[in-house]
Order: sequence, then C-alpha cells, then structure tokens
Amino acid sequence: MLIRWTELSYPDLGAYRDQAAVMINFASTEQHSLHLPVGTDAFLGAAVTERAAELCHRPVLLLPQVCFGYSPHHRFAPGYVTMPQHLLKEYAVSICENVIANGFSQMFLVNSHGGNQVYLSAAVNEIGEKHGTEFQLRELQYWDVAHERISAIRESELGGMGHAGEFETSMMMYLRPDLVQEEKIVPCGPVAERPWFQKDLLGSKAYQRFHRFDEDNREGHIGQPQLATAQKGKAFFESVTEELARFLDYFD
Repeated sequence: MLIRWTELSYPDLGAYRDQAAVMINFASTEQHSLHLPVGTDAFLGAAVTERAAELCHRPVLLLPQVCFGYSPHHRFAPGYVTMPQHLLKEYAVSICENVIANGFSQMFLVNSHGGNQVYLSAAVNEIGEKHGTEFQLRELQYWDVAHERISAIRESELGGMGHAGEFETSMMMYLRPDLVQEEKIVPCGPVAERPWFQKDLLGSKAYQRFHRFDEDNREGHIGQPQLATAQKGKAFFESVTEELARFLDYFD
C-alpha cells in the first residue's frame, strides 16, 4: 500500500510508526545518450518505487526521491549534476537518522543509479554501527531483485543492456514515450566482454574502476538501445515492480 510521507498530517504519520516501512529512491541527473532525457534514472526510480509500494500488502511510506547522485563519469556531456560521495553519504545518513528519530524501525534505500551504490553501502554501514539491528536498513538496486525475469525478457546478448541500452530505453518507451527520441537512437553491438568485468546490467564485475561513459561510444550509451520496445518495457516494469514488492513484503 503506497502512502506518501509528504501527504500526511503529523498525527496520521505518527500512527504508522509500528506498522509501516519507509522507502526512498536515490537517483541521478546525467546524460542518457542522445535519445533519453537526463532525468531517466529519476523517472524510472520514481515509477518503480511507487508501483512496488502500491503492490505491497503492507503500508509503505514513500519519501520524496533524491534526484542528484554521483555522476562524474558523465561530465563529457551537458546535463549532469554530480555531488561528492562524502556529501551524498552524509545526506543519506541524515535522512536515515531523521526516520529513526521519527520512531520508525525499518527502511529501504532503493537505488536507480549504479554510481550511487558505494556511498549508499557506506551509509548503511554507518547507521548499522551506531544503531545495530534495532533499525532495519536495507539498500538495493531495484533491478537486482528481478535478474531471472529480466534475463527471460531481454533480446540482447550480455553487454547489450547497460546505460541507456535495451532495458532503460524500453522502460522509458513504456512509461514516458513522450520523452524518448527514437529517431536519435544510435545502433550498437553489445559491449565486448573484458576479463572479470562485464558492462551489462546483469554482468559480473570482479573489480571496480573509474571509467567515462564515452569510452565505448561517443553518444554515451552502453548496450543496444535499438532493440528496445514499449512491449518489452511493460514486461520489464512489471517484473521489477512485482519482485520489489515481494522483497518489501518478505521483511514484514
């Protein structure tokens, strides 16, 4: 059940302390190639968290999303708003501390931008060190709970579903077709596999390194956006929202 934190009076909000989980989306503002808007991660993150909360059997209090993230690897193109990781980590910790001070005991940080994962994991550890397991805090990338279903839908090979590729482009075609400039899609092959590191939404990465998103093509996408369709977008969206709702209900 979706309940928006900002739409409640304080007595009504307080009444949910013992029964509701709190959820917030951390997104980004950055280039998504020539065919998608710079707010893609925010649009998708908002849609996924809202729908997942609606599908939950338990009440979920949804906080306003955070639209700025860690995106220095997109500085080659206009439109980015990137923040230092230490500030983002402190911001996330402060949000969590406020949720705790408001009397809630469970919270989910749902990430829709891969570059946010390091500072969000650090925030989870900092809160855990201070509050232990009394405050149940979990962080996840929304697509990670639906790997099997995403794999069954995708048409691209490994390396074809990265940044602004088949997955994100399909979802935007389904959710916000008015913002997709299909005529500007630049066809590409899957990104070549590198030893121990695969640039794919579902690829394995044995190590981390800093890389610019114009390394593989100058447009800035990773993968095969030309394989995207609104039909696939609907299937992807239903998969990730249903699995995220199942994940949220599991910890009730």
